[in-house]
Amino acid sequence: MRILKKQLWPYKIAISDADYFDKILDIEFWLGQRVGGFKDHWNAVYKHDGTDFYFRDSRDATMFALKWS
Repeated sequence: MRILKKQLWPYKIAISDADYFDKILDIEFWLGQRVGGFKDHWNAVYKHDGTDFYFRDSRDATMFALKWS
């Protein structure tokens, strides 16, 4: 299992909802529009049972958690 460096990506939100797989494209589109570019402001580690989303900024992580978790 891959885990990103906490110094670079200090905030992690794990999504493993049963409906998650139907929402992944919506989540990634929302992140691009609201948070910024992949690997610039957010990152993801995809797993068979969900995804760990990582953020550089606590405000982005909080906004994501309120919307998607």
